[in-house]
Amino acid sequence: MNVSNKQAPKAYIFLNGDFEKPGHDWPARPEPDDLVIAADGGGRHPAELGWPVHCLVGDFDSLDPELMAQLVALGAEVSRHPAQKDEIDFELALMLARRRGYESIVVLGALGGRWDMTLGNLFLPRAAGWGSESIRFRHGAWDFFVISGPARLSLAGAPGDTLSLLPLGEDVHGITLSGCRYPLAGETLKAGFSRGLSNEFLAPEAELEFESGALLIIHKICYHVGSGLN
Repeated sequence: MNVSNKQAPKAYIFLNGDFEKPGHDWPARPEPDDLVIAADGGGRHPAELGWPVHCLVGDFDSLDPELMAQLVALGAEVSRHPAQKDEIDFELALMLARRRGYESIVVLGALGGRWDMTLGNLFLPRAAGWGSESIRFRHGAWDFFVISGPARLSLAGAPGDTLSLLPLGEDVHGITLSGCRYPLAGETLKAGFSRGLSNEFLAPEAELEFESGALLIIHKICYHVGSGLN
């Protein structure tokens, strides 16, 4: 499910929440022009993928000092901030990525641990100026992002994949969805209700458009047994 330019360099941001490795579709290594940012305690996660860390950002109240020293010795830059600040470490990492010119951003380790932080992470991309559809969250087989209307996009998946559409903060109007088991035709999803949950891809691609509101789009990739995708 990709609305960003696959060829554009990406910034990968690792946060300090629960971490689950992505599946077969995940790159073995970042591309040479990609940027790997670890937000404080998120610095412990890239090693699980065999990835380097290019930048460390945060107040460093949760990253083990010995690990931090190792990452710095391997070439990681450090952007240190005071503990008393207005921004969470994720926001600081986003600001760093944007300053470096990265428009396509993938976030890992954003869920679990402290649920106030989890919700803050998910809501943050909707903030004005972030270009929320270019900020993607990944947790194992789960891929999700926030997008505000009016919007029209193609969602790449596979038959059997799960797709959920959750209104974020307000009703979402004029939704049309095709390529899924439960299509929509110019309808409204009401905030707080469950109608948009647990749809299913019937084709390799679903088409979605809506007029207004904001959607949290959640896609679970189905790694089919015997397909060689695991």
